[in-house]
Amino acid sequence: MPQVLLTLGDSWPQGGELKEDSGQVPYGNLLKDQLKFDKFYNYGSGGASNEDTLYQLQDYLKTHWQSTDNVTAIIHLTNPARTSHLPRFTSLNANSDERKHWPSDAKQFVKDFVLHFYTDTHTVMRSSTTISALQYWCQQHNIQDYYFSGWVKYPTWWPGVNLDKIWATGNETAGDWFGATSHNGEHLTGVETNQYIRPNFAHPNQLGHQLIADKLATWIQSTP
Repeated sequence: MPQVLLTLGDSWPQGGELKEDSGQVPYGNLLKDQLKFDKFYNYGSGGASNEDTLYQLQDYLKTHWQSTDNVTAIIHLTNPARTSHLPRFTSLNANSDERKHWPSDAKQFVKDFVLHFYTDTHTVMRSSTTISALQYWCQQHNIQDYYFSGWVKYPTWWPGVNLDKIWATGNETAGDWFGATSHNGEHLTGVETNQYIRPNFAHPNQLGHQLIADKLATWIQSTP
């Protein structure tokens, strides 16, 4: 039975800021070698939201999944404020330069939308329903799924989410592993001299990816 590894998420699993021409690879590649998976699919995509992992998993199921495979999926949880309902990297600042020509009522609409959509209640709802859907699809396709957060803690979930599949139930992040706990929501901050980040801006360097791979390998191997 082929052993298959699948990584989903944003630029962290993608390998953002790594130097491919120097042989640097993201944690999924390292994990594949450490645990000797036969196949590896990396769906990481820069700027992706948690909701985008729904599309990523569906893509895998449609194009690569085989019922005879033994599949392990590692899902990286990103900034929960991101959403697939808006174009990636969209600024929602009503007073940004790109909107300086907008009439005042249009700017007010943006302000009202942000205040409505980005409440803590909506964030918990979107995160919980996304993870619930991923866990259900993985269960239906006999995929062993694991979830960990890069830098934003997830202290609150709706009932029904299987918290055993989420590293420290979302209350410890890879940033904590790095000793890098400061962030602005969108990325880590104050990491200019962090051994697991430098010389990158905010993404793990090769040492950081190795630490993630080591943590995940231990977790996977300890799971019954």
